[in-house]
Amino acid sequence: MTRLVLLDANLLIGALDREEGNAAHEASRSTFEALVADPDVKIAISPLIRYEVLRGMDEADVEEVNAILNDMKEFEVRGREAIRAAEVFRKARQTNVKLNKRQFDVFHCVCAEINELEILSKDGDIETIQKLMKA
Repeated sequence: MTRLVLLDANLLIGALDREEGNAAHEASRSTFEALVADPDVKIAISPLIRYEVLRGMDEADVEEVNAILNDMKEFEVRGREAIRAAEVFRKARQTNVKLNKRQFDVFHCVCAEINELEILSKDGDIETIQKLMKA
């Protein structure tokens, strides 16, 4: 059975931006390469993740990275995701959990939830958001 894994932008940037000597990027690259090599894994992104990755590239060729992203399963962010993300953000505010409204992490988690995807990230907020979503 195919395992669909949504990769957050921070992990993809680390994997695809060829900054030498960056231990965090090397760890992300190792994770990414293991996923790509696994025939039972299909990597997923959303348009928001594509945007974050392309804007975050420092050392990589943007066209080359975009071609790599084109090979991934891309899930749309629609009204259903926006409504669920707003619910999660309001729950965070009501329970005094601090989330940055200018980041897309809530959308990424909601996209993974709605599309039944596993999510991998190097972002500490993801676990907090997932706990909010289950509460």
